[in-house]
Amino acid sequence: MPAYMISQVTVIDQEKFQSYLAQTQPIAAKFGAKPIALGAQPKMLNGESDGHQMVFVIEFPTMEQLEAWHHSDEYKAIVTLREEGSLQHMVAYEGMAPPQQ
Repeated sequence: MPAYMISQVTVIDQEKFQSYLAQTQPIAAKFGAKPIALGAQPKMLNGESDGHQMVFVIEFPTMEQLEAWHHSDEYKAIVTLREEGSLQHMVAYEGMAPPQQ
């Protein structure tokens, strides 16, 4: 079953964030990651916004591969860029079959 990483992002240093994106994409691809969606300019439909500017949805083949990417030495080496370039809330979800209609 696939797994999904959803990251709500607020960019605080554009140059560092762009460097992080350029480096994290090929690292994540080694673990089977595929970008599913990128959204910007959120409009709240319910609840209160945490102020994030954009959201990324990334699909991995399995939760194990998602966790392997997140804990890999290659990814850990660029975490400082992520932290200096953006504020992020990253959450991993196990994929599920949609409810039958």
